[in-house]
Amino acid sequence: MKKITTLFALLVGLTAMADIPTGYYTNAVGKSDEALMTALEGIIYYHSQLGYNDLWDAYPYTDAGSDGYYIDMYSTCKYNKNSYHVGTASYVGQGLNREHSFPKSWFGGEEYPMYTDLMMIIPTDGYVNQRRSNYPYGVCAGSDAITYTNEELGVSMLGKLGISTYNGYNAKVFEPDDEYKGDFARIYFYMVTCYKGKVSEWPGCDQLDYATNGYKAFSNWSIQMLMEWHRADPVSAKEIARNEAVYSSKDGNKEYGQGNRNPFVDHPELAEYIWGTKQHEAWTGAGDIPQPIVKEVPVMLSVDTTAVESNSFRADWTSGGDVSSYTLKVNRQQESGAVLLMTENFSNVNVYSDGYTDIGENLDEYTDNPGWTGFKVYTAPGQSLKLGTSSAVGYLTSPELQLSSTVSVVFRAKNWINSSGASDNASIIVSCGEANQSITLSDSPEDYTVVLNGCTAQNIKLAMNAVKKRAYVYSVNIYDGDLTATPRREIVEEGDSTWRMVSGITDTCYTVRALDGGVYEYLVKAIYTDGTESVWSNIQHVTLTGGGDAPLTGDVNDDGVVNIADVTTLIDYLLGNTPQVFNEQAADVNGDSVINIADVTALIDILLGS
Repeated sequence: MKKITTLFALLVGLTAMADIPTGYYTNAVGKSDEALMTALEGIIYYHSQLGYNDLWDAYPYTDAGSDGYYIDMYSTCKYNKNSYHVGTASYVGQGLNREHSFPKSWFGGEEYPMYTDLMMIIPTDGYVNQRRSNYPYGVCAGSDAITYTNEELGVSMLGKLGISTYNGYNAKVFEPDDEYKGDFARIYFYMVTCYKGKVSEWPGCDQLDYATNGYKAFSNWSIQMLMEWHRADPVSAKEIARNEAVYSSKDGNKEYGQGNRNPFVDHPELAEYIWGTKQHEAWTGAGDIPQPIVKEVPVMLSVDTTAVESNSFRADWTSGGDVSSYTLKVNRQQESGAVLLMTENFSNVNVYSDGYTDIGENLDEYTDNPGWTGFKVYTAPGQSLKLGTSSAVGYLTSPELQLSSTVSVVFRAKNWINSSGASDNASIIVSCGEANQSITLSDSPEDYTVVLNGCTAQNIKLAMNAVKKRAYVYSVNIYDGDLTATPRREIVEEGDSTWRMVSGITDTCYTVRALDGGVYEYLVKAIYTDGTESVWSNIQHVTLTGGGDAPLTGDVNDDGVVNIADVTTLIDYLLGNTPQVFNEQAADVNGDSVINIADVTALIDILLGS
């Protein structure tokens, strides 16, 4: 879930490690369960008690991102130290509040030091803060779940309010944005640990159940949910930086920090020892600080002509960072006459909510190909763009391309859905000069293919059909010619001699074998260690001459494909059996004119891409 979109300016080079003072957690080492929690309480409870107004002075050091604006975990608003401090608010974006993410009513109101604990009091939009009220954090879904937006200011609430759909609780909850669920879980772990000795005296709430669970403090459903959030949304660079700042943030000689740390940010594994899978085990103190996952879109390198043969070639690409594997897609171009001119995936868009600044005049910062222009275009989640507003028609115009009179456009898009769940029921008009076609969009992302005949321009334009009609656009592929003239093969996780989908590649190269002659396009994507995927890379092309009537090396069973069945057939032959079909020329895989176990090894190497 975690999307690292901004870093603290002074900690850009230190985002992966916390500066934990030597010996800070020594007294907790070797302890388990309640004794461990008590030891942590003794380490973090005694800290500087801040005044309530001191929080405003601290936020520029604890919560400002590299752009100088506060990282508001409740909204997309841009606030900083000069923003208006609102008492009450009537709309999102009106002003800033100090939010007790752990509501003060739960511990009795203006009770110190909880009331001014900087670790859990964050700067947030005032209107969203009021909507959240003192409802528990939870999970909600369906038509009853609501959020709030301000289209005039182009800002919106992060998260939603609704009736809990989490097993074990069915009252109203506030569900934070996925980006910050782990952050809030670790804040809550901190609160019941730092104030362990006081929890039993607090008025409490539905999120807490000290009577049932004692020192674990939370109700059963809360323990399960918070641990799920903690595991799914690991500690981020933002949390590490904030933890450091709360511990000791200075401006000259003035101290804004409160001198204690959140153990569950420094050592996330501690939560497992108290509420999770390692209960009753002694904590060793050796848990690693999680490093932010490096995610880069791999770049397909130009074809190495020395690695191209009549029926095979080697694809090479750059590293994707912390990758568990790669998936390679290879597809022979059809003889429809359609030529791919451009593929645009908006790979440089990396946001978690709709933007509110029109980027139509500087689209090169967000696109894969230079030269895009537009009007009323905004960044949007999922590496997409949002077109249109409630008062203006939005459009995108492609770079200049060498287009003939017939052009094919394949784009992925969906309707915009407002905070109440209503669809804009929009259409996108795709045009090339005078030639145009209108496509009605669905409420879920879909791929649409448009063939324009009589194109009179060198650009493709995608425009909303009217004011108050908005849509998300995820990708655009432009072909010269009629893409639908002959059926295009849909890529699946299988392959034949004209296309392949290869998953599980752990290197940054792979040799694709046993292909027919023709022109092939190929691209790759990364599967990261957290299970998420990159977008597809750029596309490269290679031309194979084909091998005529010569047998396919390794195609022992003569079925036209080299796979594990050929290994089985070859081994069967070497064991003295008589396979029903056996191609001796193809079975001499290593080319030494002898069929033996060395050919089995060579065949396995082929299948492994070696």
